[in-house]
Amino acid sequence: MEAGLGISTDPDARQAGEAAAVAALESVGRPDGMILFVGPGYGEDLPLLLDRVIDVAGCEQVVGANGYGVLGGGFEVEGQPGVVALAWSGLDSQPFLMTDVCGDAFAACQELAARFDGPPREEDLVVLLPDPRHFEALAFLEASAKVLGPATVVGAGAGDPLAGAPLLWSGRTVSSGGIAGVVLRGAKPPRIGVTQACRPVTDLLTVTRSRGHWLLELDGRRALDVYREVARGPLAEDLNRAASFLLVALPVDPAADDLKPGSYLVRNVMGFDPEANAFAIPEELPRGSRIALALREPGSAREDLKAMLEGIGSAPPAMGLYFNCCARGAAFFGIPGLEAAYLESYFGKAPIGGMFGSCEIGPIGGRSELLTYTGVLALIDA
Repeated sequence: MEAGLGISTDPDARQAGEAAAVAALESVGRPDGMILFVGPGYGEDLPLLLDRVIDVAGCEQVVGANGYGVLGGGFEVEGQPGVVALAWSGLDSQPFLMTDVCGDAFAACQELAARFDGPPREEDLVVLLPDPRHFEALAFLEASAKVLGPATVVGAGAGDPLAGAPLLWSGRTVSSGGIAGVVLRGAKPPRIGVTQACRPVTDLLTVTRSRGHWLLELDGRRALDVYREVARGPLAEDLNRAASFLLVALPVDPAADDLKPGSYLVRNVMGFDPEANAFAIPEELPRGSRIALALREPGSAREDLKAMLEGIGSAPPAMGLYFNCCARGAAFFGIPGLEAAYLESYFGKAPIGGMFGSCEIGPIGGRSELLTYTGVLALIDA
């Protein structure tokens, strides 16, 4: 297996596509497949960019999505034009674009499983690049665990803060809506790492009263009182600002006594009701559920990133993918390109590329979940 990476920040769509493709092909020659990540700013010229990449590569097996930014080769490009091309040869791959995934998630996963050449294996990596507006993530990922079995599912939600509509593609077909992606059938199980930007700052709290998405009581106390107490100081008085930093951690294992790294999902606080002394989260939690409050801050996120990289092993992969949250990056860490630099320091010049997405998908507790404020690393070994 051979793989190559190319990156361009040229604002001209055709030139950016050509430069990224040429650089990626230096190590590959004629590729069997390619993932193309495109940052914001190309607008209506994106199909021209895609056509140029396919023409230069001589390969129609190109999939990808637009994102809030792209990363690779030790660089991160956020909020402005940028293209990352990751090409490979000698790796069995099946690209796909499913435009109608609303409704029956099980049927959609069965359609995806039909792309496999044989039954799903633990060596398989499924890359999902959904339009988050038309992706019933929880239902789809629950169905994928049943249908795709031992295969690992990773990915990120598409999005372009400048153009508006998320765009996905497979070959020369560009779509807004659905899911693009590729099934990569390696010789070895992929190495997977998930790093989180939020750390629990409370013990597990029991939901003693709730109504729909609203948490009314935690451990018998008014939920908003608990939230303000943990937020403290100015944040306790400015709840809208507090919601950017103090979030909710949900244990993957309901029977867990505490939350260890990699054992919880992070969810946003969606709103506050001071009259009811309540706050809301995206999921409905019945009485008896357990949560913790979690703080999003760069110091612990950086340490968690380093711990993830130490745990995944330092052997350079044949190629890799990194799906990063759009709420991480330079604005969060205060240092441009920090995560890409860490990847390069651990794995050298290995071709690892990725994007900043509107959400992330990766395994927590042995099952792929919808993630937020995370980085998901997938390494493929020859």
